[in-house]
Amino acid sequence: MSVQVVWFKKDLRLRDHAPLHEAARRGPVLPLYVYEPEQLEHEEFDGHHLSYLNACLRELGEGLAGLGAPLVIRRGEVTGVLEQLSREVDIAGLWAHEETGNMVSFRRDLRVHAWARSRGVRFAEVPQNGVVRRLKSRGHGGQDSWNDLWEERMSASLLPVPTALDGVRLPSLGVLGHGELGVPLSSKVIPAGGEREAQATLDSFLTVRGVNYMREMSSPLTAGESCSRLSAPLAFGTVSLRDVLQRTRQRLAAVRGDPAADERWVRSLRSYESRLHWHCHFIQRLESEPEMEFRNLNPAFDGLRPDVGEPGWNAEHFDRWRAGQTGYPLVDACLRSLEATGWLNFRMRALVVSFASQLLWLHWRQPGLHLARQWLDNEPGIHWSQMQMQSSTVGINRVRIYNPTRQAREQDPQGEFIRRWVPELADVPGDFLHAPWEWSGAGRLNYPPPVVDAEREMRRARERIFAVRATQAFEQEARRLYLKHGSRKKAALRAERKAKGLPQASPSPKRQTARRRSASMTDQPDLFGLAPEAPKPIIPGNLPADWQAALLSEFSAPYFHELTDFLRQERKEHTIYPPAPDVFNALRYTPLGDVKVLILGQDPYHGPGQAHGLSFSVRPGVRVPPSLRNIYKELTEDVPGFVAPKHGSLRSWAEQGVLLLNAVLTVRAGQANSHQGKGWEHFTDAVIRAVNAKEERVVFILWGSYARKKKKLVTGKNHVVLESGHPSPLSEQYFFGTRPFSRTNELLQKAGRDPVEWQLPATVAED
Repeated sequence: MSVQVVWFKKDLRLRDHAPLHEAARRGPVLPLYVYEPEQLEHEEFDGHHLSYLNACLRELGEGLAGLGAPLVIRRGEVTGVLEQLSREVDIAGLWAHEETGNMVSFRRDLRVHAWARSRGVRFAEVPQNGVVRRLKSRGHGGQDSWNDLWEERMSASLLPVPTALDGVRLPSLGVLGHGELGVPLSSKVIPAGGEREAQATLDSFLTVRGVNYMREMSSPLTAGESCSRLSAPLAFGTVSLRDVLQRTRQRLAAVRGDPAADERWVRSLRSYESRLHWHCHFIQRLESEPEMEFRNLNPAFDGLRPDVGEPGWNAEHFDRWRAGQTGYPLVDACLRSLEATGWLNFRMRALVVSFASQLLWLHWRQPGLHLARQWLDNEPGIHWSQMQMQSSTVGINRVRIYNPTRQAREQDPQGEFIRRWVPELADVPGDFLHAPWEWSGAGRLNYPPPVVDAEREMRRARERIFAVRATQAFEQEARRLYLKHGSRKKAALRAERKAKGLPQASPSPKRQTARRRSASMTDQPDLFGLAPEAPKPIIPGNLPADWQAALLSEFSAPYFHELTDFLRQERKEHTIYPPAPDVFNALRYTPLGDVKVLILGQDPYHGPGQAHGLSFSVRPGVRVPPSLRNIYKELTEDVPGFVAPKHGSLRSWAEQGVLLLNAVLTVRAGQANSHQGKGWEHFTDAVIRAVNAKEERVVFILWGSYARKKKKLVTGKNHVVLESGHPSPLSEQYFFGTRPFSRTNELLQKAGRDPVEWQLPATVAED
């Protein structure tokens, strides 16, 4: 009997299965799965992968049997299995999905093609996503032919589950256990496998869990629920990428047309849709250059980091990293969580890779093998692309080196995730949880000190990487890689607009806000262009040199460029305070080296002529605002001999080293807090961290709940934080009597620093 063999690999489903659909049209079907020893013994394979695989096979087998074509399971090298099968039945055709896997699967597929040719058997491999075989270039002349093909494939109609199959009954080993296959059991707690579970997971994401995906996908506290959790079903093929994309687009269309729908759905679903595009973008790299599993994609980086067995390889650093004993709480929590569950969200994956390759300076290959064994959803094309991208060995993406303590404070501010996975830190006070080595009781902890100095190693890594990027060899390879792997999507859109005579589109302020990310880290890789150098810094004029040096990375960051564009547009359409020349006056009047007190405000005054770049201060000749009047009242009671001036300019304090900083540096006229969430908070947090990095004592004066939230940024052992209610008339009862000014001078003098002369001059000149 002639049969059509459907070889299942990483496509363990019935819905939208093109090989099964095509084979069923041509005659009796023999579904086949092969346990391959070379994959079961592969250094990327572990026990939890087999547990998940077997759950998928059981359900697939039940479904195929119900359709009339039982799944035949064999064990061995695939060409040997096919040869034996050809003695049992006449194989008229062999059908499978294309697979972009590890080098073992690549060479296996070549052997299967050779076997089929030698036996005169048609071997048809069908694409199951947007990855293109034998692709030489992503596109030409700015046109993204790859993207067009991806869209064509993903928009094609889904193939339904067959109603019945004409099957063939042959002996089958059935689903084999860990002991039978010689694969050790894993203790990981993993989700259920199979097509039904994949569809249920997709349903729950699109209807309930994904509503705040865009904002909650980064934190390990919220990502487990808000992320789709479809990475394992996609890796094992229990759901097709096309199915996920089309249902996402259908849901997006539904919420856009529903005025009662939560507005967060649109942002979240659009963000998720873009990630489905990235899924294939990264796998395409491995498809086009299979050697990237082992070698730097950009050979200009060869020899930059030592690999295992080479001089300079630090086995202790590697062992401490994979054991979750680095001394950096969030890194250790992530690695321990991964050991227990087989999953991390994208941002935390990037963090642990960056820590290994950039701060520990380990070659990406060995950490990559460890992580590949740990991920339940290990997808070689995505995994090895990300290992190299986060290690900065590609050259067509921005260099990203992530500060583990900063990420801990931003993504796990209360330390819930850290305490869950690093119980040794249970007794550490919250203020020290993200950097326990700064706590006086750190010596009593059963927890190691930091394996390296993060700040120092980040600087060294950047210097080494940019030294390579400055070479001619790097430039040549970066351009070759861009031509082969870089997306042309944005270039194609620009060319289309130009051809139609349309102006080049610029994102609206609202869209910019939705897309904004932390400068130190972004979930969204640079897919759309060659960016071998960091963006040029936008440095405000007349800024002291020490502020320029301390904030250079902020002035160079994408968010700061977006913030500058936003403000430029705002000033065209609205009245903005303070005037542009005064926005950075707090830094201009108080060099970093002079700072001994920091008073934090929230928002500039939004009345005409008031704001001039110093918190709580107003221009000479402007009526003293209520909050400042209350500050003067407290000064009168707190500082002997203080006489309240008739003006509201606090410039003389600034010139003595009192940094009068607002958390947000601009505002629309008459609209308080109108520029919150536009990027200023990230910048001013960096200012606070720069002050916190000073060795000599600084007194931080935090008035009101908003300012007091910034206390977590103050970790220097010599610094002191004074907290109270805000001087606003709405909360003055919690401000009066707190004596912040005399206490500040006492603290400064105890540290050997000059006190502040709080008495303001009776008259001041115009700014």
